[in-house]
This record gives sequence, C-alpha cells and structure tokens, in this order.
Amino acid sequence: MGSAWITFMSDYGVDGACVGVCHGIIARHAPDARVIDLCHSIAPQDIGQAAVTLVGAVGYLPRGIHLVVVEQLDASGYTRGVVARAADGSTFVAPDNGVASLGWEALGGVEEAYEISNPDLWLPLPTAVFRGRDVYAPVVARLATGLPPADVGPRIDPGELVVVEPRVCHVDDDHVHGEVLSVDHFGNLSLNMTRAELEAAGILLGDRVEVRADGRLLTMPFAHTYGEVPLGEIALCEDALRQVMIAVNCGRAAEVLRLRRGDAVVVAQVPRDGARIPVSAVRGLA
Repeated sequence: MGSAWITFMSDYGVDGACVGVCHGIIARHAPDARVIDLCHSIAPQDIGQAAVTLVGAVGYLPRGIHLVVVEQLDASGYTRGVVARAADGSTFVAPDNGVASLGWEALGGVEEAYEISNPDLWLPLPTAVFRGRDVYAPVVARLATGLPPADVGPRIDPGELVVVEPRVCHVDDDHVHGEVLSVDHFGNLSLNMTRAELEAAGILLGDRVEVRADGRLLTMPFAHTYGEVPLGEIALCEDALRQVMIAVNCGRAAEVLRLRRGDAVVVAQVPRDGARIPVSAVRGLA
C-alpha cells in the first residue's frame, strides 16, 4: 500500500498553513502516498455541507483512504475519531459526527469500524484544537503504509456510527417541496430534488415552472442548461450530479434570490404560455 491514494477534505480553508501542515505529516510518514485535495472551503463546522460534498464526489475518486476533518468542539471536547472500511474496500477516516456517512453509504455501507484511540500513532503532545494535524494525518499516513485498521483502536459496531440523514424532497400532486442542498462557487443553487421527482409532479423538461422561496414567487423555464436562456436570465436545469439546479446565465442565482443552503423551495408547474421573468424583475421582488 506504499502508493495508496488519500483524499482530503476539511473546513481549514486555504489562507493559512493548516492544509499544508497536514500534507507534511502525511509525507513524513508515507512519502509514496498520493494525496488529492478534494475540498478545503467547507463552511466552518458545517457537517451537512461536508457530507453532501463528499457524497457528490466519492463515486469519482480512486479507491483509497478518504480523510474528512470537519467537526464541532463543545464543552466536552471533540467527538471520537473513527476508521471505517466500506464494502467496496475504501477506508474513511473522520470524526464520528456523520460527516463521512453519506460517502460510505454510497459505497455500500460500512463493513467494519474502529475507534481512533491509540495515542502511539499520534503526534507527541497533541493539542486540543488541531486534530487534523495531531491525530488524523498521522493515522491516515500509517494506514496508507499498511497499518491494519484494528491497530488504531478497539472495533466498534458500525450500527453505532453517527449518520447524517439525507435531505429528501416531497412530491405533492403537481408541486415538489424541497430545499437548497448546496451553493457552488458560481452561485448556482442545487436543490434536493431530481428530474424524476419533478416528472412525478407532472413537470417535464421544456415546461415553465413556478418557484416559491423566502416568501417570493417567480417563473422560469425547466431547461437542459442555463445556456438556453439569454444572458442574465434564470432557469431551472440539472447540475453535474443530476440534481435540479437554479442558475442564472452568467450571474449568481444565490445572490439574485437571496437564498442559502437549507432554505425551503417549492417547484410547481405553471401554464406553458407563461412569460419569462428576467433577473432585473426578480431583484425587485419582496
């Protein structure tokens, strides 16, 4: 396993040295390992965002070790760290707070899991606030060089692992109730609904739809891509993961609609002869 793949996701950002230091620890203990920086721009402590980001990416990643460090510190300290082996042979190293649960479920679920509790594998004198450097990075490096997962600590029942429940939409007659699943770098709003769920409500590609969110209502086409509408106009389409997405052609839908992750959204069919609403009009909605 000397050339194992390691993927790394965190909420550390890229302004400081946290990510680089973790790379350094891995390189010191596993110099032949290859590390993919999946994402380090997760909002601070946003476990849900990290879980959604991971599940959207894990199917495109090489089989290897997936390190995810997004956690919340409270008066009792951090939650325990775990090593979880998925059915496809991939290994997840993460806090036991659900942050990796959607990822391992996408790969067939967890077959075995271990609590990270062997301090001999950590850096000497670990701090209370940087477990990515002091605990997770050295453990991942040693796993990459062949350390048996059982050596990190006692085996635990996979059924005891904390999971993040998927946010599911609800089809109600001719409309679909959902929410903003994620906001990408371009300001596109991915929703927790798919084309199949819209079709179950009678909404077909090419129809005009009514979107209700934050007390406002607007209409837009359900198009193949946002490129089918003029510059500055808004459309419902599919994103790269085939989730339904609200996008503005060469604009930022999140700013136009003033929505963020977790906000409720309802999509409904409108008469096919409805008029397109440009962004300039949307901005004026209260």
